[in-house]
Amino acid sequence: MPNYNPNTQGLSQPKWINKPVRPYRLPEPIADDVLTYAHKLDKGDGDHSTDLDDVIETLTQALTLPANKGGAIKTEIKKVLEILTKG
Repeated sequence: MPNYNPNTQGLSQPKWINKPVRPYRLPEPIADDVLTYAHKLDKGDGDHSTDLDDVIETLTQALTLPANKGGAIKTEIKKVLEILTKG
């Protein structure tokens, strides 16, 4: 016998702009933060273009350093990593 009045509570799908989507298992303490960040990225709100511009500029300048300047190159790489890992 068919169920003409199924319980559909809780079955609404979130509206993702970019599709297809995949489910992931995350530790509970960070799950809400990851989901919030994912929704921001999906909507295009996760703009890090200024950080990326700084990274590109630093790496471009590092390319102009002479090959035997390992310490200077490492310093520039550390700057880039600081930009990329700042929260």
